[in-house]
Amino acid sequence: MMFAVCASLMFGVMCTALDAIDYEMTQARMQMALDVATISAGVDLAHYADAAGKDSSAWKADARAFYNGNMPKGYLGLIMPDANFNATINGSPATGQTIQLSASGSIPLLAPIFFGKNLPNGGSDSGSGSPDTPDTTTVSAGNSAFRLPQSTLELALVLDNTGSMKDYASTDTTQGRKIDGLRSAANALVSSVLGQSGNRSYVGLVPFTTMVNVGASLASSGSWLTPAASDNNSYNSAGISSKYQASRTGTGWAGCPVEPRVGSAKQLYPKAYAPADSPGFTPFYYNVPPQGFKITTFDNKTNCTVTSVNNVLNVPLTYQTNGSTNLCGIVTSTPIYDAWGQPLATGKTPPSTTTWDQNGSGDPDGSSELRPCSIQPVQFLTQDINTLNSAINQMQANGSTIIPTGLLWGWRMVSSAWSPQVSGSNGWISSDANLPRPEATTQGLQRVVIVLTDGENDPGTANGIMPSPSFNGLSGVGNSTLTAPTGGPTNGSMTSVSDINTFQLSVCNAMKNEGITIYSITFGTYGTDSASKQAQQTMQSCASPGNYYHAPTNAALTSIFQQIAGNLGILRLTR
Repeated sequence: MMFAVCASLMFGVMCTALDAIDYEMTQARMQMALDVATISAGVDLAHYADAAGKDSSAWKADARAFYNGNMPKGYLGLIMPDANFNATINGSPATGQTIQLSASGSIPLLAPIFFGKNLPNGGSDSGSGSPDTPDTTTVSAGNSAFRLPQSTLELALVLDNTGSMKDYASTDTTQGRKIDGLRSAANALVSSVLGQSGNRSYVGLVPFTTMVNVGASLASSGSWLTPAASDNNSYNSAGISSKYQASRTGTGWAGCPVEPRVGSAKQLYPKAYAPADSPGFTPFYYNVPPQGFKITTFDNKTNCTVTSVNNVLNVPLTYQTNGSTNLCGIVTSTPIYDAWGQPLATGKTPPSTTTWDQNGSGDPDGSSELRPCSIQPVQFLTQDINTLNSAINQMQANGSTIIPTGLLWGWRMVSSAWSPQVSGSNGWISSDANLPRPEATTQGLQRVVIVLTDGENDPGTANGIMPSPSFNGLSGVGNSTLTAPTGGPTNGSMTSVSDINTFQLSVCNAMKNEGITIYSITFGTYGTDSASKQAQQTMQSCASPGNYYHAPTNAALTSIFQQIAGNLGILRLTR
C-alpha cells in the first residue's frame, strides 16, 4: 500500500514537472514564431496600399501564415483556434505604425491523470468535492514592433587617412593598398545607402589624421571659431621672428580647428559643443609666432612712407634665404621680404625666398612634405552620390593618428545644435537648414557613425619640424598636456597612447549616451603585442553592442561595409 501511494505521488510529481517543461517549450516556440511573424508582417506592409483599411484582412492572413511557417501545427499538443490569433496596426505610414501580434492556445496536462480530476457539484474521482481540475493550460505570447518606412538616416563616415593607409592590408598585394580598399568600400556603401529612390538618408564624410579639416563646410567667419589663433595653437617651427615682413597674399586659414580648452587648466571635454558655446574653437596655424607677423606697409619703396603697421596670423610668410636687405630703413642680418615682389634696384633681381604655409595645406615650399592640415576636407551630410564619391576618391594617406579627433567631428555632423536652423550662419553650410534633424522630434531618426582605423592612436614624436603631440586638433595647447576632467585622465599626456585611448572611450560613451549608434572597424594586420591588443579593445569598447568588426583585407572591408548597410533598417521589435 505504501509503495502504491509513494509511486503515485512520484509519478504525479514527474508529470507536473513534464507539464512545466512542455509549457515553457511551447511558450518559447510560440514567442519565437510570433517575433518572426511580426517583423515579416511589418515588411509585408509595403505590399499594401492601405494596410490599415481595405487590405487589412489580407495582411492579417499573411501575418498568420508567417506565424504558421515557424510554429508546427499541434506542437506538443497545442491547440490554437483562429480566433485566438490577433494582428493589429495603429498609426499611419507618415507618422509611424505600431504592429501588434498576439496568440494563445492550450496544451494538455499529464498531472490530472495521476492526481485525479475533481468533478463539479460534489462528485469527484478522488472524492474531495473540490472545484473542477482543468485538463489543459493556456499558453500565450505577444509583442509589438514600430515601423516607419520613410525613416531618416544620418550617417557620418569617420575614416582614417593616416600614412599607414599607404600600406597593403595583407600579403595579397593584388587587392591594392589600404587607402584603395577604403575608397572602394566607402563608395559601395554610399551607393547602397543612397541608391534607392525616395530614401531619406544622408551621408557625410569625416577624414581624420591628428586633425580634421572642416574646409568650406563651416564658415570661418562664424561664431563657432575665434578668428585669431592664440599662443596655444600656433607653432613656428622655422624659428622666424615676427619682425620680418610677410606676403599679404595667400589663402589664409586652411580649415583645421583646435578643440576648445576650458579654464586656466585648459581642460579638454568629450563634448559636441554648439557653435554658440564659449570658449569656442580656434583656427590651427602652422609656422606662426605667438605674437603674429608684423606687417609694415609703405606707400612705395621710393618714398618709404608707412601707411600701416599691424600684426597678422593668417598669411603665408615668405622670407629671403640668402644675402641681406635694407628696405626703407629696415635692416636685418636675416633678410626680409620685399613686399612689392620686385627687384630691389634697377637691374637687380630679388634673392631666393622660401614660403612657409601657416595653415599647413599643400606643398608651398617644394619640399614634398605635406603639412599637418594637408587632409581631405569633410563633406557635410548630403544625398548626392557623386559629391560623396568625389570626396572619398580624393582621400590621401599622410600623417599620424588621433582617433577621438575624428569621432568628435563625426558627432558634430549628426548633432542638431550645429544645424543652420539652430545656429544660423554659424552652423554647417547646407541647402537644407534642418540638417542635422532635431533629435527629439524627428520620427524614426537614426544617427549613425562608422569609425575606421588601421592602427592605434599615435600622435607622433616631439622631434622634427612638427611636434605633433603638442600641436594638433585635439591638443592645441602648445605642449603635450591632456587634462580631461570628465571621462578621461585627469593628468594625462598627448604622448601617452593609453591616455588618448581613455579619452577616446569617453568620447564614444558620450556619443552613445546621446543615442548615436557607433560601428567601429579595425583594418589590416594587427599584431599580438599589448599595444595592438589595446588598440583593438579600445575600438571594440567604442562600438555599440555587437557593432565591432575587423577587416583583414580589402575584400573583407567591402563585405563588412555592405553588411552594415544592410543593418541600417528601422523596423524593430519594441516589446
